[in-house]
Amino acid sequence: MKILPVVLKKIIVGSGFVPEKDFDEAAKVALELDKEVVDVLVFQGYINEDTVAKLISDYFKVPYANVTHVNIPQEVLALIPEKMARMYRIIPFAEERDKLKLAMENPEDFEAIEFAKRHTGLEVFPYYASREELNKALGQYKRSIKEDFEKIISENLKKAKSEAEEDLAKAAEEVPIVKILDTILSYAVSERASDIHIEIQLEEVVIRFRIDGILRDILKLKRGIEVALVARIKILSNLKIDEHRIPQDGRYKFSVDEDVVSFRISIIPGFYGENVVMRILREAQRPLSLEELGIIGKDLQIVRSNMTKPHGMILVTGPTGSGKTTTLYSVLNILNTVEVKICTIEDPIEYGINRVSQIQVNPKTGLEFSIGLRALMRHDPDIIMVGEIRDKETAEIAIHAALTGHLVLSTLHTNTAAGAIPRFIDMGVEDFLLASTLNVVIAQRLVRKICNSCISKYTPDEVVRKKLSKNLGVDLKDQRFYKGKGCDECNQKGYTGRIGIFEILDVGEKIRTLVTQRATSDAIQNQAVSDGMIIMLQDGLDKVSSGLTTIEEVLRVVREN
Repeated sequence: MKILPVVLKKIIVGSGFVPEKDFDEAAKVALELDKEVVDVLVFQGYINEDTVAKLISDYFKVPYANVTHVNIPQEVLALIPEKMARMYRIIPFAEERDKLKLAMENPEDFEAIEFAKRHTGLEVFPYYASREELNKALGQYKRSIKEDFEKIISENLKKAKSEAEEDLAKAAEEVPIVKILDTILSYAVSERASDIHIEIQLEEVVIRFRIDGILRDILKLKRGIEVALVARIKILSNLKIDEHRIPQDGRYKFSVDEDVVSFRISIIPGFYGENVVMRILREAQRPLSLEELGIIGKDLQIVRSNMTKPHGMILVTGPTGSGKTTTLYSVLNILNTVEVKICTIEDPIEYGINRVSQIQVNPKTGLEFSIGLRALMRHDPDIIMVGEIRDKETAEIAIHAALTGHLVLSTLHTNTAAGAIPRFIDMGVEDFLLASTLNVVIAQRLVRKICNSCISKYTPDEVVRKKLSKNLGVDLKDQRFYKGKGCDECNQKGYTGRIGIFEILDVGEKIRTLVTQRATSDAIQNQAVSDGMIIMLQDGLDKVSSGLTTIEEVLRVVREN
């Protein structure tokens, strides 16, 4: 049972962190958009999750338990059945001398506490845990998937048959094939993978997961099973099962307990067979706030001030896989209120957003970015998001939209924030129009975060420090260094999750003058730094000093520039 909205209001407004007017407005937005009021408050920047958690635990006079990184013993988890834990929104996380520590979303849910007492026969001590933390902790019930993964696969491989082409549909519905695919999908979700790769090679089928941006080999299967496995994926995503010569794209939704996970499927013909990539999209996941993305301090103020402007253009730049779309979705969710009309044209639509008109590019029907953007302009939008600006026509329409009173959000493939301006001009956009419309450019990369469970401080020896200083071109004399030792929580990798490092170019008068002069990206970069822009390398080093990431991660992504 959740905390009642009236109680939540009493806690948060009574703390003085959020004025009553702002809370009521957030509650109204939450109701209209079918979101949690705390989520709205967090990603609109009124308050952060840690503060909310502390306020709630203080109000209920119970300890706060951050169970996200607690490795709960299986025997403790077994004290409360998974079904009941999810129903009551509770999770046992420690047992000591006939006393059970119970993390709860609502510490006043006496029915849940009584159930735990009766079921376990132990004295129950309630702790508060946020909804997001509880959801992650409940995933530990799925640890058995990881432990039994190879056993389940092996057992079902023995039962699976290599069917002939004409029996594909039948083979795809056989229990062993169904079980193998379901196990792979469940395991990928439990491992927080962003993509599943099924690659057909000469003598084997390789299954790989992309976790925290890095691909890892997970499983190798003998040839013969792949045809039925790919056919099963095609059936689930409504693709043509007998088409093997051309690429096919589809979608499929997979239920994991109470959550629904969406898979975006891409199948292409390869030399040895059809290769599959499945992008995992967690639909129930709350959009990240700007702070959670990694935008902090002065950069955060710049982004927020530009988001409140009624017109102009906000650009996010970076290579593929650098988190540009995630940043745009976070900004959209902050701006998404009942007072504005938001329209998007995307390729593809990654997440559905309530009360936002979203169009997906479809080249087969002639629906390109430029055509869809023209159509959106006739829908009286206040805010427009263009998934990517790829050509002169789309760029010109987007700029004219920004000139005529719309706030336009989009992405561009450039390595630096300053490089976005010459890229636009190279497309054929008039420099004076660009100077009049561009508000801010956000360049970003993703680095892996150090695992909180095994983080440790260390000091590289002088030789390594000098080499790093030389590679990065900065003095690292006073730099603090951290790393993850490796533990069960992070699969001995030392990292869990990712965070952005940023370079945010606030377009002021001096920059606008350089735009009209068609200055080089180096000249624009130098002026921006003179104006106080924090370069991406420095933002990365600041996050190293804060214990968020390692110097090796910063070196890895900065070298790509």
